[in-house]
Amino acid sequence: MDVTNEKPEDTPLLTQGDLAIAAYSISQCFNAYLESYQGGDYTEEMTKEQMESSMNSLQLTFNKFDALVRTLQMQQQKESEDETGEDK
Repeated sequence: MDVTNEKPEDTPLLTQGDLAIAAYSISQCFNAYLESYQGGDYTEEMTKEQMESSMNSLQLTFNKFDALVRTLQMQQQKESEDETGEDK
């Protein structure tokens, strides 16, 4: 998978910003589910087990996107340090 750090509007490629937005969107969806779960407002659409399963999936997916963003940022930082000859 090619990921770039270019501006999203300047490239058709997936950007680090796109990944960060996806992670943020997933976290917001999880928060909405959590609020609905805590208020018991989900019962017309799904069972408690389905809601919990959906929330677990959202949380797992967020963790994956977040880890990917952090890994790409560290990789970019390391490449930048290698280019300038700096060591941490």
